[in-house]
Amino acid sequence: MSLESLSIGVSGLRSHQTRLDTVSNNIANSSTTAFKRQRAAFSEELGQAILGVGRTAGGSAINPSKVGRGVSVASIDRNFSQGSLNDTGIKTDLALNGDGFFVASPKSGAASDQRRLTRAGNFTFNQNGELVTANGLNVQGWEVGEDGTANTGELKNVQFDPNAQSAAKATTEAQVGGNLSADAKGPPNPTSKGDISEISSVIYDDQGKAHNVVIEFEKTNTEDTWDYTVKDPDGVLVDENDTVGGTDEDGVANGTIEFKDNGSVGSIDVNEAGNFNPDGGPNNDGVSIAWRDDAVQEGKSSKSLGISLRDITQFSGSTTSKFQSQNGNSSGELSGVQFTPEGKLQLNYTNGVQEEEYQLAIGDVNNPNGLEQQGENFFTTTGASGDLQLGQAGRDLQTSVVSGALESSNVDLAKEFSDLIRAQRSYQASSQIITTADEVLNQTVQLKR
Repeated sequence: MSLESLSIGVSGLRSHQTRLDTVSNNIANSSTTAFKRQRAAFSEELGQAILGVGRTAGGSAINPSKVGRGVSVASIDRNFSQGSLNDTGIKTDLALNGDGFFVASPKSGAASDQRRLTRAGNFTFNQNGELVTANGLNVQGWEVGEDGTANTGELKNVQFDPNAQSAAKATTEAQVGGNLSADAKGPPNPTSKGDISEISSVIYDDQGKAHNVVIEFEKTNTEDTWDYTVKDPDGVLVDENDTVGGTDEDGVANGTIEFKDNGSVGSIDVNEAGNFNPDGGPNNDGVSIAWRDDAVQEGKSSKSLGISLRDITQFSGSTTSKFQSQNGNSSGELSGVQFTPEGKLQLNYTNGVQEEEYQLAIGDVNNPNGLEQQGENFFTTTGASGDLQLGQAGRDLQTSVVSGALESSNVDLAKEFSDLIRAQRSYQASSQIITTADEVLNQTVQLKR
């Protein structure tokens, strides 16, 4: 005699034991960085047929009847929902706000040469300036060009030179903006001057030495017209007559700015030096002045300082004209590193220069539950997960990189303890099935007495 209830009870014990193990693992990893909770999904075992589909003599249909044979674990699914982000204050701690995974190099000595995927961003820089995981694997990404664009292609290890320096750079472009008041007055007589606004900025030569450049704006008696004069107190610029310095009244360059009725620049005339247009277009944006020969490095072609005046406006009110920017700098030492929301590694120097070296690659797959768990917070792709797709945060993926934070586990302890009690009760009930089946068998054996 065979009782199916015995095997049914055993299947219940096995399945609920797996559920207990899964819930226990969730609880144990409730403080593990970026851990994703799991659940055991059950399915009914194929039943034993008692009655098949048929019809009675009267033509009525007979419903199929089967007795189930127990339960089995259909799958162990992982919940990849976003965990909360906790501030740590450590710049190399990174968290992903959105989908995707950080990409790490294959593990040395592992049977598989697949790249490792992880959500745990507790990274550090090693002695060589390489960004590595807590297990020592290199975090990977792409090099960033001078234009700030990642050179997507072959992945490389994210790193920087701990002894990096920022080279000096001569100023070749300066931007002037702000407002020249439309209420300003021209000269009351030929021997006088109109209202004057004077602005100045620091510029740098090839050796990183700082110099001053001054622009004087004077209102003329012609409506909507201002004269400008570029002066060179330090004598490092050259006017069109090869005269060094601009301390004289005429400076190293001068001209006239005429404004439109809407307050924007209509035309810019240059009486000395050359025209300047950074985009190479047909319109003149300002004035171009040559650097003195000994202000540029030996063996290099001569450089010019282009000053853009196109963004100046003329509206009623205060005069607020100023130098908005210039592209030169002195030399500098590395002062720190940081990561941008796009995952770019940014180097900061003491001269104020910021350089972007690498951008982190963010990996994603069509079916995250198809990833194979490798332990130590790592996953690898499988045929079920789909191929690894690499992208840039904030561009290819609606994901941002948060520096100075870590993603916490998405385990809800209250729910896990509730599930633990339910699994325990289900296990207890399955064991009672076996006890009952044993008693039935014992009674059957006693029938012969």
